Amino acid sequence: MTSVEGADRQLERIFPTGVTMLRAVAAARWLTWLWMAAVVFVAATRRVDQTLDSDTSGADTAFRQPVIAWLCVGAVLMMCIAATVALRVDPSRLMRPAFAIVEGGIALTLSVIDGWVFDQGHVFETSQSLATQYPLIAMATVGLTFGPWIAAAVGTLVGPAEAWAAHLNQFGPWSLRHTFSIVATSIFFAAAGALFGWFSQLLRRVEGEIADRRAKDEVGRVLHDTVLQTLALVETRTSDNDPELARAARDADRDLRRFLFGAASRERHTLESLLRSTIERVTAHHDVNVTINVLDDGCRATPEAQAALAGAIGEAVTNAIKHAAATRVIVFAETDERGEVFASVRDDGIGFDRDKVRAGRGLDGSITARMTDVGGRSTVTSTPGSGTEIQMWTA
Repeated sequence: MTSVEGADRQLERIFPTGVTMLRAVAAARWLTWLWMAAVVFVAATRRVDQTLDSDTSGADTAFRQPVIAWLCVGAVLMMCIAATVALRVDPSRLMRPAFAIVEGGIALTLSVIDGWVFDQGHVFETSQSLATQYPLIAMATVGLTFGPWIAAAVGTLVGPAEAWAAHLNQFGPWSLRHTFSIVATSIFFAAAGALFGWFSQLLRRVEGEIADRRAKDEVGRVLHDTVLQTLALVETRTSDNDPELARAARDADRDLRRFLFGAASRERHTLESLLRSTIERVTAHHDVNVTINVLDDGCRATPEAQAALAGAIGEAVTNAIKHAAATRVIVFAETDERGEVFASVRDDGIGFDRDKVRAGRGLDGSITARMTDVGGRSTVTSTPGSGTEIQMWTA
């Protein structure tokens, strides 16, 4: 197995958007490191200038502990490299508790050491912090790993860490605005951690629901093409010589279709769910064998056209039961390449002479007019003693 294939396998362990978020955090981590390195480099340059020019006053970004500062830059560089390698080899490592704990610990440590490595007076000034935005990166990692509550709790520690940094920097005297700054820092990073954690949980839930729905659709498609077709074939072949087996096959077909396409289909408002609910309603009090086959992939018919088609099909099934004395009705609907729908209702009833019988059978008002109103059309083919077929098109 190649490294690329291995990485693809590992990506499947994390929800897809989570991988995207990890990549975004990795890019931000590298940008933060570059900014941190620039801050340390500038501070080191100013320290050299102070050494060469004794008349230069102390700058607030000069070092007291330059070696420690560069070690901190090196530690963050190692985290950047480790995270980038893990993202390519096994992204799930970046969402393990150990990695989040280490990154959170580094962020808090940087916030504390900031007051130690720089000269006195550095904190609460406009100069850049050693940690720069690394605590924000850590809150993203902790939020993705542990969720909003733990991330918020860790975020509140950034304020006390900066207060400790001020103590190490020998800052004083304290005033109300300084205390407010520490509290505001804790609130900000707590809110950031909670937001990252909540966003992660929301994406997990949404993508989990999408994955479940796709799985159900796939199972339904497989069963539709195998088991349901077999039941329909059994019902057709045994309807004359073994009525009990045919009835059992029909009942099993209805139960399985209701389980596969019932609640989920109604929730999605598909054409199939609309047709099935309509037919179930008109056949509720009749023991008639109704076979339903619907292929609605890519349906682009308007809701009005779908409602009209369902109403016309329902009326056609009702006519077959009440007026044609049919014992078997076959309903078929299919979406063509343009996204429009063709439907057919065929029964084995007594049939009628289309030229002589027009009124009283719900054809003109309930079927033809329905389809015409939405720009569709319909045809009726019937012969006395040979059943009836009604064909409908949504456009």
